[in-house]
Amino acid sequence: MHKNKNYRIGIYVRVSTEEQAENPEGSIKNQEQRLRESIIWRNNSSSFGELAGVYVDAGISAKDMKRPKLLEMLQDMRSGKINLIMVTELSRLSRNNRDFLSMWDSMHEHKCSFMSLREDFDTTTAAGEMLLFQLINFAQFERKQTSERVTANILARSSRGLFNGGSIPLGYTKHPENKSSLAIDPEQRKQSEQFLPLT
Repeated sequence: MHKNKNYRIGIYVRVSTEEQAENPEGSIKNQEQRLRESIIWRNNSSSFGELAGVYVDAGISAKDMKRPKLLEMLQDMRSGKINLIMVTELSRLSRNNRDFLSMWDSMHEHKCSFMSLREDFDTTTAAGEMLLFQLINFAQFERKQTSERVTANILARSSRGLFNGGSIPLGYTKHPENKSSLAIDPEQRKQSEQFLPLT
């Protein structure tokens, strides 16, 4: 547990594009609600702190730090507006070990604490820091595994002659009956054959 310190709290909420597509509102609302309720609950027994900022990155991956609200939150941390960052789980903030280390160093420099509800971290102890980095390493491993699975799936689809999305090449169109395949576009055939014969 964090020592009672009247924190100025920034809560960070993030969902990926896939999560947003599957659950457009629920995940964002659920994360924010859990964080707000946690602050209220902790304030019931002592002066834990007050909410100073809500930062929501919707439809954005955690693979790097190029997230508008994350950057805004870190700037607010540097300016002293917030001195505790709260998330529902560590992977909402970062899945990349190098990026998190950079954020963690900045938190230390600006005397900002960090709390994750799911992992129940106490980053003021050496044991808490060790557990934190173990979980960061696991999150990065999980992301790499997911990337490898996606790549393998794309290659497997390509080997079967299936379309993986993106721009449709000149001379082709979507197959009218099979959305995973392309068909030759008769109107563009002659134009395309001037450059590369179609098979």
